[in-house]
Amino acid sequence: MRRIWRNGIYLDESEATQSLYDSGSLYGDSCFEMLRSFGKNIFKLDAHLHRLMDSIKFTGIPCDYNFYQLRAAHGDLINANRREFLADDEYRTFINVSRGPLPIYSEILSCQPIVTITVYPLRWVLRGQSRFYQTGRPAVVTSQRAIPSRYLENKVKHHSRMSSRMAELEAKRSDPDAWPILMDEEGCITESTGANFFIVKRNRIITPEPRNCLRGISRNFILQLARQNGMEYREKNIETFDALMAEEAFFTATPCCIVPCTSINGQPIGKGKVGPMTELLSSKWEEAVECEWRLQSMLWDKQNEV
Repeated sequence: MRRIWRNGIYLDESEATQSLYDSGSLYGDSCFEMLRSFGKNIFKLDAHLHRLMDSIKFTGIPCDYNFYQLRAAHGDLINANRREFLADDEYRTFINVSRGPLPIYSEILSCQPIVTITVYPLRWVLRGQSRFYQTGRPAVVTSQRAIPSRYLENKVKHHSRMSSRMAELEAKRSDPDAWPILMDEEGCITESTGANFFIVKRNRIITPEPRNCLRGISRNFILQLARQNGMEYREKNIETFDALMAEEAFFTATPCCIVPCTSINGQPIGKGKVGPMTELLSSKWEEAVECEWRLQSMLWDKQNEV
């Protein structure tokens, strides 16, 4: 049985429960980070934890644990579950910080914040993903817009995500495989739901400026790879026209790294195939983390077919 960490106590995974009256459930009033491993080593742990601490500070959730305590708890939990992962290549971890039950329920419940860390096989998250590394994913620019940062700060990784869910459902009505692309009020592309967006035009990598999108850890890693390998990049406003006229497009997200995007609104991007810059960045990522994550995902999917 896998173990979880909850406010300093180890519990069986089956005990990872949450109150019906929790502010996170009722209002999306919680912050979180989701991480993955490469070769059993967690990717950008400190960057994720720094962003989590920023989110906690901004939302005013009175967390009793600091950066170093959460870092230690995260590592200890992985060690406590080592035996469970002997047969698995990689794992996924989830850190959630909720404000706890609402004060109106203080007569029956303690209203203290709840910090939970869980760990489980990464292959659960990436089931069926490997084919998109070869074919690319379709995308749909949805009518559901991104929430402007003046209404809800999008630099915070939080669970108030109804707009994201509505965009996902809208995209899948057009194509079950499609990921949504959201725009801001000015008609500029911001991001997908849980992923950042890039295009390639004349050998230049372009991504939306971090005005109305989450400053993704994987997004930053792509820009780092670009600098290290002499690739030109820019952060600028991207309209739907720019994306449709691009030679390549791709998404970035921690669990799946780089996901090629080969069509938008049914129109092929470039030649409608995975482009050379996307392929090069994927290879550079694999070199940097010493893990062939595309092949790894393919092997998991083959095992699932058996």
